[in-house]
Amino acid sequence: MRGSRQPHDLILVFGTVQRVMRAERAARQHGLDIDTVPAPRTVSSECGVVLSACAVDAGQLASILVGLGLQPSATYRLRTGTWLPTTLDACQDDATSEPVFALTRRTAYGGCGAKLSKGLLSSILCGLQRLESEDLLVGIERADDAGVIRVRDDLAVIHTTDFFPPMVDDPFSFGRIAATNALSDVYAMGGEPLGGMNLVSFPLTEYPRDVLREILRGGLSALEEAGAVLAGGHTVEGQELLYGLAVTGTVHPDRIWRNGGARPGDLLVITKPLGTGLITTAAKAELASPEALATTIRWMSTLNRDAAAAVHQIEAHAVTDVTGFGLVGHGAEMAEASDLELVLAVDALPRLPGAVEAAAQGLVPAGTAKNRESLVEQLRADADVDPLLVDLALDPQTSGGLLVACSADDAAALIRRLPGAAIIGHTRDGEPGHVHLVESLGG
Repeated sequence: MRGSRQPHDLILVFGTVQRVMRAERAARQHGLDIDTVPAPRTVSSECGVVLSACAVDAGQLASILVGLGLQPSATYRLRTGTWLPTTLDACQDDATSEPVFALTRRTAYGGCGAKLSKGLLSSILCGLQRLESEDLLVGIERADDAGVIRVRDDLAVIHTTDFFPPMVDDPFSFGRIAATNALSDVYAMGGEPLGGMNLVSFPLTEYPRDVLREILRGGLSALEEAGAVLAGGHTVEGQELLYGLAVTGTVHPDRIWRNGGARPGDLLVITKPLGTGLITTAAKAELASPEALATTIRWMSTLNRDAAAAVHQIEAHAVTDVTGFGLVGHGAEMAEASDLELVLAVDALPRLPGAVEAAAQGLVPAGTAKNRESLVEQLRADADVDPLLVDLALDPQTSGGLLVACSADDAAALIRRLPGAAIIGHTRDGEPGHVHLVESLGG
């Protein structure tokens, strides 16, 4: 790297070498200290080459890129040794190199691990009146990811909401992840996000207003990437920090994806690695490496948009996203809605770096125990299955990937289109609603 005024703490991802080189040439012509470098392992880049720069130059760099009609597909800022998602305008407002506050120190639960357990929620909802309509195409009866209401014969709207306490310390990253997680339900139903509404509980006595500004800015970045708009929101002063979105999407009534409909012999594909709960729990205890945390934040910040686009190219029989109930919990919902059994091979489960090591150290989130208790009647694991991988399969995921049931040919096509995807098991006639953990795909 050439002599720099200061260490580079900003990375811009453009996706192609040509775009990186265009941005570099223009920045150098304006005298900026900039380099093209191999993408760090924790930062995603289609071409493996990124632009590195100084955050203090973010304003000038943003103007140069606007003049080129060129915008980065992702931007990362180095904070406390960890590459965290950001935007160029955020860097212009904040010239410091450290997070403003450690958000997770004030929360008992973080992310989707804060959800009520599946068993408790079912007992609470049992017996409550349901408001039905012939235009309610998807409701709560099968624990699908969102509600769908028909507007006309060729249009239905998707309604969903998600909010939770922070699972990471950086405000922008928390906002980005929470919004990405909320948008995921629309993709899991086969739809396109249309707009979102902020949902906020903010303790003014605990944090300055700039923290909330960065959280909202992170949420905006996810909405903008999804092609959706922010239509408003609701903010209250509360004792605990909570953030999320109410999201509206659209879908054709005949093209809705549901968590039911899997067929015996289908293969099961997951599109993101597992372990977000384990890594964020380790990070809260200051026992996660910066590399493991950065990789986890990147995956949680990644929209399921590209995964959904790939699934649209095949014939998916059942689709859901994997969040707070863990792979086994959401898999059991798919199994119950499809009236069959899921077989999951723990050796095939894609995992975040450091996730199993965190489980080995006992850094298991409380949500894992809640999931295990709720699924005691539906989960069976072979004697040779590693207990640490059972923890991984029960780990509450925040902004997890899609779980797809499809034919073998379509599963192979998904793996080709999505480098992070993996075939993790199959469906079979058996005990409906049950999940069987085996050691390997051949088991």
